[in-house]
Amino acid sequence: MASLKLKNFKMPAKGQAIKNKLLKAAPITKFVFFIGDEGAILVYMKEGVVQSRQFVPDASAQNLDELKATLATNTKAPLLMVLDSMDQSYIQQTLPPVSSISVNKLIKRRLNRDFGVNDIKGAIVLGREKTGRKDWNFLMVGIERTPQLITWLDFIIELPNHFQGIHLASVETEIIVRDLEQALSSSRENTGSEWKFFVSHNKVGGFRQVILRDGRIIFTRMSQPIGESSPEVIAGNIEQEMISTIEYMKRLSFDAQTGLDIYIVASDAIRAVIDKRKFNARLVDILTPFEVAQHLGIEGATQPTDQFGDVIIAASIGRHKKHVLTLFTPEVLRLEKLYQLSLYQRVAAVIIALGILGYAASIGQDIYGEYSNEAGLEQQKASKQSRLDSLHEEIKQSKLDIQKTSDMIDLYKLLLQERTSPVPFIAQLAAVLKPPVVVQSVEWSLDDKPGTPPDNKPPSFGHKMTTVLTVQLLGVNNADTYKVVSKKILGDLKTAFAGYDIAFTKVPLSFLEEGNGCNIRRRERYRG
Repeated sequence: MASLKLKNFKMPAKGQAIKNKLLKAAPITKFVFFIGDEGAILVYMKEGVVQSRQFVPDASAQNLDELKATLATNTKAPLLMVLDSMDQSYIQQTLPPVSSISVNKLIKRRLNRDFGVNDIKGAIVLGREKTGRKDWNFLMVGIERTPQLITWLDFIIELPNHFQGIHLASVETEIIVRDLEQALSSSRENTGSEWKFFVSHNKVGGFRQVILRDGRIIFTRMSQPIGESSPEVIAGNIEQEMISTIEYMKRLSFDAQTGLDIYIVASDAIRAVIDKRKFNARLVDILTPFEVAQHLGIEGATQPTDQFGDVIIAASIGRHKKHVLTLFTPEVLRLEKLYQLSLYQRVAAVIIALGILGYAASIGQDIYGEYSNEAGLEQQKASKQSRLDSLHEEIKQSKLDIQKTSDMIDLYKLLLQERTSPVPFIAQLAAVLKPPVVVQSVEWSLDDKPGTPPDNKPPSFGHKMTTVLTVQLLGVNNADTYKVVSKKILGDLKTAFAGYDIAFTKVPLSFLEEGNGCNIRRRERYRG
């Protein structure tokens, strides 16, 4: 792991302005996981400054342990993934001029039709045609779940850090180019070009090329360097790939008269041998990663001698709160919904706390008013005082810390909605079920009427909850082993959840053909 602190970093005024604006909107601390076909880089940011960057060549067990140790230094910092791999598909489509609500349904159907069931997919609405029928234009994106990507995702899901989703370096280039042009506007006039061409030489990927039209992505491709690693050879590869891309742009209605601006992020040695004249563009800016960091106001991301753009791209994406496209797998999406639910609970807890304080302040004001009245109202004043003392005592006994209102989440759920949350149960369950047991799904339901709690459980505000677990026994390939493992599962659950009814609801007759699956039902009658 490399920690960087640049002593001579002089941020331009434009870069400082961009940084100040983003710090107000983005989280103070964040991990950005930049993943490509040739490895991954973990970037840790705090208050807009890159504190450390850590490169690993693959997802081996040793490398994952090293990354986990770094992430453990701040488990409260959220984590987002940025992909820059070859296994990405982009398909531009048009749809008839239906309503905004209907177009999203049609896009979802197209995604399911054109991409595989297991693909991670999404779409970017590019807008509507300005003339004619005003059809919708959108770009469909699909990511293949390769074994390498599955390993990275499994690693991230098991972390305690809040996973904020998957982003694509190519798609988020829209934001990078916008910020870069804003930072450079003071040094040159706007060229007015309709087309933008962004190229970055990355360590974990290769040459990432992105074409923007009117600020929106319409085409991207990744290419690998060919031949020797000398600056002259790499520059020649970049020139050849870019010329081929510009030729292909003509199929996308590109006309040189509408203008083309080119931004290339590469080392100083490569910049010195690239021939700008070959591109026939209005503007060609070749910037080193360090210069990009200076213009964007990102401290600590690069050193003056850095050759690759991975870290500055990851940091630029990570410091933004809003993104062009956020993708989730079904598993991550379920976790995100639980996280958002707990977040709403915290907000509601703050409202409750403020309401209690307001009520206490109201009673105190009433006491003051009564105290100012005639002597005949002394008895009423004493009653008000008693009510205030009682309320203060309740707050004290409840150990409510107004500065940490998140502790009132469960209180809010029980008192206002009378709902039972499955989150504590899932956390307790995770400590019991260990490999070879893999939980495939968790289903729960609430009965309409509460019953009598077990002897060792206190009464609950909620209702009886029935939970059904569907698990898979990995590596169990015969009936004898299945019986031993399943018996142990049942015993562990009964030990961990004493006083509850736990039973198999379905034992498969031919589990060898059906993937060794079985259902285990656990009834949780009352929540403590």
